[in-house]
Formats: sequence, C-alpha cells, structure tokens
Amino acid sequence: MSDVVRVTSALLVAAVVWVSGFSVAVAQTKGPVEAKLKSVATLSTPFFDLVKRNFRAWDLDKNGELDQKEIELAVHNPAVKEDVAAAAASLRRGSRAVKGFAPANLEKIAVSLQTKSTEEVEQPKFESMFESHMEKLPKLQRELFTAGTPNIDVISQGRLGDCFLIASLGTCAYKDPQRLVSMMKPLENGKVLVTYGSGVTKELDAPTDGELLIGATSRGTGAWTVMYEKAIGTVMLANSKTGKHATPLSLIGVGGTPNVPLQILTGHFVRRHGCEGYREPKNPDGSSAADLQPLRDDLKAAFAEGRLVVGGCGPKGKQAIVSGIYYNHSYGVLDYDEKTDTVLFWNPFGNTRTPKGPDGLEHGYTTEHGRFRVPLKEAVMWFGSFSIETTEKTDLI
Repeated sequence: MSDVVRVTSALLVAAVVWVSGFSVAVAQTKGPVEAKLKSVATLSTPFFDLVKRNFRAWDLDKNGELDQKEIELAVHNPAVKEDVAAAAASLRRGSRAVKGFAPANLEKIAVSLQTKSTEEVEQPKFESMFESHMEKLPKLQRELFTAGTPNIDVISQGRLGDCFLIASLGTCAYKDPQRLVSMMKPLENGKVLVTYGSGVTKELDAPTDGELLIGATSRGTGAWTVMYEKAIGTVMLANSKTGKHATPLSLIGVGGTPNVPLQILTGHFVRRHGCEGYREPKNPDGSSAADLQPLRDDLKAAFAEGRLVVGGCGPKGKQAIVSGIYYNHSYGVLDYDEKTDTVLFWNPFGNTRTPKGPDGLEHGYTTEHGRFRVPLKEAVMWFGSFSIETTEKTDLI
C-alpha cells in the first residue's frame, strides 16, 4: 500500500471511529493496523490544549462545532488574550486556508493535527501557525502610535487579503501621516475614537490580541495599522447586506476594491481613470504610443490639490505581464513627476526587489519598501486603473 493510500485510509477510518468517552481511535485497513491516532482526551499539544479549554466558550450556539463566524468572533473578542488569542488566530488562519474545513468539532481538529496532507486531503497547518503567533505575541504593541507620526516604510500587509484597504493606508501615511493620527484617538476607557473623513465619529474597541496577530504590521511602531483596518472594516461591515461576515476583519479579509476604503478615509467619492484605452498603439519596446495627456492632467491636478490616489491591476489577462508585478492586487499611487513623466507606486507587501536587468517592462522595477517608479507610458500597459479622490462628499458614512 502506498503512503498516499495509507494516510488517506487512516483519515477516512479515524473520522468515524470516535467512541463514547473519547477512547483511543485506531485507524485500520484490511491489512494490519497502519496508524494509531490519539483521541480528543489523550491528544495534548500546546495549541490543541488551548482549543479544548476554550471550545465551549467559542461555540456560541452550543452545537458542538465551530463555524467560521464563531472562529472569527473568538479572534474579535477582547477577552481572548495572549496564548488563547494565538490559538484562536491559528484556528482562524488554518480553517480559512483549507476550504470547507469549518465547521469543525474537536474530533476533526484532532485528526487534522495527526494526519499529513495529501493530494486528496489537505490539512490545516495549525501547529506551525500557532508557533509563529507565539513568537510574535511578546512583540505586540497595543498602544496606537509609539514612534510619532506613521511612516509608510514600516507598513506590511499581514495575514488578511486586504491589499485593497492597505493601499489607502500607505498612501495616506506617505502624503498626510498626521491625518491618521487625528483619525484615531485613544480614550481613557481603553477604546478608540475614530473620526472618518465625513466627520462622523465612532467609538470602537482597540484591536484585540488576535487581530494584532493577523492584521497589518507596523514594524514596532504601534497598533495603528490594525486599528485602521478595523475602523474601515467597521463601516464596510455596517454597509454589507450579505450577512456572511461577523467581524470587520473577516469582511476585509476576502478582498475588495481600493476605491471603497479611500472614500471612507477621505469622505469623498472616488473617480476611476482606466488604463485599458491607452494600450494601443504600442511603441517597439512595448510601451504605450497613445495620447496620455488626459491621464497626465488628471494625475497632475490630483497631486497638486493634495487628493489621494490608489489603484490596482486585475487578474492576468490582456495586459502586459511584467516580472515582479503582482496581479489581482491593489497599489498605492504616491506621486506623479511631470518632468520625468513617471509614477511612484507602492506595493502593500512592503517588499524589496532588484530586477535581473534594466528597469522596464521586460525585467520589472527596482523596489524598496514596496516603492517603485515607472514611466507612465509603461505603467498603463500593466496597471488597470487609477482611483482618484474627488471633492464630492460621499454617502458611505
């Protein structure tokens, strides 16, 4: 019997042999015993012990299993702290990484911890996630701003798929960092007073330990990056009509369009300036030979008036495919230089990259702390659209 068949058989049998009192579950095939899995009662690891201890509290409907909303609410709960928060955050990450894993009971989690992934059955990497969270835990900073005004160079997108939201955070930190300080004010009761661009204020809970573990990092300069995620996500959750999400971070973690967070931040509507129409005709080097003056004028006016700009590119398709560019991804747009006719972009990953050849469409662009400069005639060949802040007041909040 091959290793794949043996492990898969063990999983299928073990999943149905849990007996009353949680006695040892033995996975048997037609031949000799191939594997022995410990039961819920006998399995003990730092991660699983914490899950067992807190399972009933997290199981809000008391049906013996945790669905995705209940897991998200555990991460969102201010009472869930330190190592318990690390376990909840690991459960959240692992259950979302493996489609269909949640809802899960203790038996299912125990089996996953003792069974290796195969091509047929993937298992969440709960233990390694928990170890990484425990390493990060002592470094968590719960104070909003510990190093003065925010700096774009310390931002890095965390464990959430929210580049669309971090794009506006980085752009604001680069162009107007004091706005973020004014936006989020700590209160004596431990909460945070958030003032949105529209002037509306909300008193929100500070980020929980679990949220700090999975949210955007600030490289030791405070909790302001995660507080921004929570502040924008709170408005998006209030406006959502799907009912699929229970917390602000669970909603923003599935992605979105960068214009929405920018509208919530600024209180102004955003206008899209697409790049598709500038891709023909082409120059011999693959750059655009179209008339780019309308886009130049739009960008010049926006930056001259201090309006914020973000944008993104869609999944790989008809646009130019450039090494080092992330597709289906959002970017901050930090500056337009009229003299060089170049755009300064920012990747929310905060990455650094050195191309294997000259900067351009063939080899990509030199990147430091996520920032890279691109000639406009090349940018329109791979970039999808610029989302430009207007002066018209939004009705999102």
